[in-house]
Amino acid sequence: MKNLYFSLILLFTAIMAYAQNKPWRAGEMELKVHFNTSQDAKVLGSLNLNTDIYQQYAYAYVVPSELDIIREKGFNFEILKPDLNTWSASFGEAMVPQGYYTFTEIKNIADSLASVYPSICKKIIIGQSASFQELAVLKISDNVNDDENEPEILFDGGIHGDEVGSSQNIIMFARDICRDYGTDEAITNLINNREIWLYYCVNPWGRDNMSRYNSNGIDVNRDFGYMWGYEGGSMSPFSQPESKTLRNLQLDNQFVVYTNYHSGTEIISYPWSNRVTIAPDKAAFNSMAQVYSLSSGYTTLPYGQGALVMYLIQGSTKDFNYGCLGSVAWSIEISTDKQPAGNLIRHYYEVNKPAMLSLIEHSGYGIQGTITDAITGLPVAAAIFEGNNYPSYTDPAVGDFHRYLIPDTYTLKVVANGYEPKTITGVTVYNQQCTTVDIQLQPISCQYAYRTITSHIPNFDGYQPGDEGYSAACTGPPDQVSYSIGKGGYVVVDMLDTIYDTSGPDVIVYEGDYSPEGYSIYAGTTPDGPWINLGSGSGTASFNMGTYSVQQARYFKIVDDNNGSANVNDAGFEFDAIASLHPAIPDTVGHLAGVLYDGISGLPIQSGLIASGDSTCITDIDGHYYLTLPYGENIVYAVAENFGPDFDTLTLLPAQLSNHDFHLYPNVGIVHSSSEQEAALWPNPSSGLVHISFKTGLPQHISVKLVDNLGKVITVIADSDFPAGTNTLCLNPDDVNRKILPGFYTLIIDGSGYHKCLKMIISN
Repeated sequence: MKNLYFSLILLFTAIMAYAQNKPWRAGEMELKVHFNTSQDAKVLGSLNLNTDIYQQYAYAYVVPSELDIIREKGFNFEILKPDLNTWSASFGEAMVPQGYYTFTEIKNIADSLASVYPSICKKIIIGQSASFQELAVLKISDNVNDDENEPEILFDGGIHGDEVGSSQNIIMFARDICRDYGTDEAITNLINNREIWLYYCVNPWGRDNMSRYNSNGIDVNRDFGYMWGYEGGSMSPFSQPESKTLRNLQLDNQFVVYTNYHSGTEIISYPWSNRVTIAPDKAAFNSMAQVYSLSSGYTTLPYGQGALVMYLIQGSTKDFNYGCLGSVAWSIEISTDKQPAGNLIRHYYEVNKPAMLSLIEHSGYGIQGTITDAITGLPVAAAIFEGNNYPSYTDPAVGDFHRYLIPDTYTLKVVANGYEPKTITGVTVYNQQCTTVDIQLQPISCQYAYRTITSHIPNFDGYQPGDEGYSAACTGPPDQVSYSIGKGGYVVVDMLDTIYDTSGPDVIVYEGDYSPEGYSIYAGTTPDGPWINLGSGSGTASFNMGTYSVQQARYFKIVDDNNGSANVNDAGFEFDAIASLHPAIPDTVGHLAGVLYDGISGLPIQSGLIASGDSTCITDIDGHYYLTLPYGENIVYAVAENFGPDFDTLTLLPAQLSNHDFHLYPNVGIVHSSSEQEAALWPNPSSGLVHISFKTGLPQHISVKLVDNLGKVITVIADSDFPAGTNTLCLNPDDVNRKILPGFYTLIIDGSGYHKCLKMIISN
């Protein structure tokens, strides 16, 4: 066994050594392909080769058989690097051009920044690459350990390891803003009012080996799930640790702006890259891109929709971050040379640094606010729609949201599981300002898809201008607005909370039109599966997870039955919504409010005490009180100085507000009704000895018990035979054996046909 283990180690080491020496495919070369028309770019893109296509030229990464295809199509090209493996090896042990940091050096700088500036800079390890290297980000903010109500911004670099300038710029930026905090007023203000996330190397193996790919030979920027399409060697959405790690970082935060740095030209490329259809948020994209371009040191830095100013790709990071999470998301190409000479490192950093600072500043303009429960005031995980644009999301821990919008007047719609949707009209945004909109939602029992995670349409023609492709339409409650998932296509949705199997159907899928179409539904506990088939449906249909031994699921995958036409409007199943048929109770507590009154004068009593269990409150000047209690039955007490106490047993419903007023009567001690006069306590309230008297008509066996407000017996005071007439007992709360703490109690006197209950308060 030891020999086998040792052999496996040697084999693994040999494989890794081979991979490090051969980071590209065997015989792979880099071409520069020249063309003059957009049709040429379209043809080149349709070949499904690994390319970066710009307006007048493209970089293509091909093996000899793929080079033959380019020749056959008649393209004009030049071979820049005839053997990319030989080219990578030429950099020696450093594996990066002279003047650039290695991944280890970048990592060491990140470690030192977190060590030297711990109050504003925190390193967070978020995953491990396919080659077992650390994946980490720097978070820079004034209260760096807290999740604050502030806009969040993410910059990443190095997703293509051979585009060396991107990671270099990010780590240099991190060092500068940490160093200048407290001395540079503008930088200090940004760090105090933003959360800046810097993911300095998405693909460390690629950087260490001067390769576009990760150690599995996959282009990570084609491996993302939104409109994924088998490009860059990816065989399934989020197939690589690097893409999963970046996805999870994006899902766990709410980035107003996401920037993915590259090299190969100089341009800003925003969604969509998967289709020529114009994205609903184009105006915001253009506005923010103009901010970056004009703030930068470039002579000109053009910008536009990726599919139009560059080329069609599927599975990109920017389309995922916008299509699934509503961010201003883009790729920024910072240099025409993928490996600018070392003497240009400072130049490219200096032309981008002011634009990065301006981008961080403008991320706080537009709209912001908090979404909270109208009853509890607690934060709510919610989606915020602006018109028919793709939604942005709150931070569920804080309840805050931030979205960049250009000056205009907007209508917002807020949708959240467990709450009634709410629409807010007339929200005006002013130039370089932020409009605050705080929204309270009323709890109801409901659960729908919260967001989309993955989508795929086989053989999708992104040049078709009419396909609506509005994936956000399948989230939230059914509203006759649908997402056409494409012929043979699928979409994965996140229900946010786990759905558990119960008796009968568990989920219902809604079709958005009146022509039933077929589909299958799969359930999973992670966004990547494994997927368990729950059966097929046509039109609106419900499904029972228990039939297929599925105990719980959070994610559902809806797959079209592959009938009908492809690449037309409304292709595939019209997916309107999916809902839990037994949604979780939106709140585990009930809520009680009312007024404490003087029972004689009818005036409110100020500074009265309302209590139940461990929950207490003091009435205000108008006698008002508010308590949050476990739903169900609660014994609630009211007491005030110079008044006899009162208590009632109240049943509270989950997440609902009940109103109940208390009336107290002036008294020294407690006044009992006439039926209780044959039993008495004094003094009451008491902090010392309590006298108990009761009158019986016949000799009999009597038990006297002290019970707390949850019905638990605290002590048995007596359990014996008593003569007819008046009997007197004593209770000493200070008796350490009884351990009677201050609070509200009930004294229960029981006999044969005899039952009395007296309210009792033990004070401090």
